Amino acid sequence: MFCANSTFKTALGGLVFLCALANAAQAEDQPFLSLDATDIEPASGRELEQNFGWNTGMSHRAFSEFEGETEFEYGWSDKLKLAAATSFAWDYNHDHTFPPSPSSSGSAWGGIKGEAVYQALNVYFDPVGLAVLVAPTIAPNYRGVEAKLLLQKNFINDRLRFVVNAGGEFGSEKDGAWSDASALTFDAGLAYNVTWEWSAALEFNAEHDFSGLMLNGRAVPEATSYYFGATIQYVAHPWTASVGVQLQLPWANDPTHTAGTLDGGYLAEAERTRVALRVTRDLY
Repeated sequence: MFCANSTFKTALGGLVFLCALANAAQAEDQPFLSLDATDIEPASGRELEQNFGWNTGMSHRAFSEFEGETEFEYGWSDKLKLAAATSFAWDYNHDHTFPPSPSSSGSAWGGIKGEAVYQALNVYFDPVGLAVLVAPTIAPNYRGVEAKLLLQKNFINDRLRFVVNAGGEFGSEKDGAWSDASALTFDAGLAYNVTWEWSAALEFNAEHDFSGLMLNGRAVPEATSYYFGATIQYVAHPWTASVGVQLQLPWANDPTHTAGTLDGGYLAEAERTRVALRVTRDLY
């Protein structure tokens, strides 16, 4: 009887451990700030996410922009995650001209953003992780959609994660009048779990802008910019906090050769430094 009970308890304990491991593997894990891993919320999982950003430094001007975004995520199923977000931004500009010009500042509502992520392959059970992200946005001065393919490969018992995002943005923006705009994006990140609670990541971003829509063949190539930085994340369930810094790389190029677009290899109208903070809380 004792042996039978011991065997039963051992089997039960093993089953509980495997269930816990499976749940942990299916839970969302996002160690990056500027790209998306293929992990998603489990079925009926919920998460509240708050992002803060500070963008600063432009050629020939003093510039600061503060951003805030609130997002709610919901696991529709183990394969599909849905999310809704809204954002707000405030910026300050002061041109370095002579004679001095007055500074300006303003705020803007970022509208409503939706997001759907479909996980085709689970990185913990398949050779690679594969997902598709679609995110439409409607705002007072912008309307468009972002689409990305997410690819992930884990190493060293899932402690080291390599992630690639590739896709584009297509829409219209208002600057006096409405005009079409597009962008091709490529993001890559490498994250390592130093401990159960701490992880460190490196992130690379490239964006190639177009005037006009690529979907109708009328897009004209414009400037390309590159960013690189590091992110640190701390996990204390149900809370997670991430902080990161990205710097623009002096590799920008402009096929239109418009005067003033580039400054020493930097894109003049793009911030030199991006600082980001994210705090999330699981609601299940």
